[in-house]
Amino acid sequence: MKTDSLFYELFKAHPASLFELAGLEADGEYVFESITVKSTEKRMDGFFRSTDGSGSDIFLEVQGYDDNKIYWRLLREISTRYEQAEDKQEFIAVVLFVDEKYDPKNCPVKFVSPNRLIRLYLPKCLKAIRDKAGPLTVLKPLVLSDKEKLPEAVPQWKAEIDSLKLSESTEKLLIDLLENAIISRFPKMTFEEIQKMIHYTPIEKTVVGQELIQMGRIEGRMEGRTEGRMEGRMEGIEKGKIIGKIHLAQRLMKRPITPEKKLLAQSPKELRAILKKLETELKAW
Repeated sequence: MKTDSLFYELFKAHPASLFELAGLEADGEYVFESITVKSTEKRMDGFFRSTDGSGSDIFLEVQGYDDNKIYWRLLREISTRYEQAEDKQEFIAVVLFVDEKYDPKNCPVKFVSPNRLIRLYLPKCLKAIRDKAGPLTVLKPLVLSDKEKLPEAVPQWKAEIDSLKLSESTEKLLIDLLENAIISRFPKMTFEEIQKMIHYTPIEKTVVGQELIQMGRIEGRMEGRTEGRMEGRMEGIEKGKIIGKIHLAQRLMKRPITPEKKLLAQSPKELRAILKKLETELKAW
């Protein structure tokens, strides 16, 4: 999937995403379309049409490469559209640059109100919405600078999409777009690698994991009581929590389960080292 196609699929499914990205107030409901001007058979990148006819027409160009003529092309498409249509609606021209470096900053005309031009730079837009969960989450990989941060970031993006409580088909669409955004940003990665990250859930977040951790806490409290000291009780609870995570990791990877008695004989530091090793192996498994 080309990067611009990613944006179009997103805006087609969630037209309101553009308004959130641009910080615009939507005047009514919109649908996203791709339209063709007949005289040149030139298909425009994107067109947002107000469904009740009250809002401005919005023309969209997504730019992810150097093009010194981007503004001329946008002006030509808008002019041709109004030349052919009876529509006299005011308009907003939006150029969404994947990076500011692609903006030649050479627009040759000034727009007269109420018509206007809006330049958007994706990294700044996504920074403005921070960790807010929404359909725009699928664009976040495009501005990730360090590939090493992916194993931590991908499950977080997946959790943001899950939190939207969308229909199964819509959630699948967003997950597909998220995968394609990661591939677009890091083309050497495979879908298998990405899917492993997307479907990886930290063991302590799973239902089974929480049950085992709770069992571990109970075992730890019992161990602490046997020692008869406050320090012993606190250490026992900590050990029990870690042991629960160790057992879950071993079960997920179908490893032999280390006896609780053997693990309780270890210090919390030693148990944390065992757990860290297992979690690293689980991510790569």
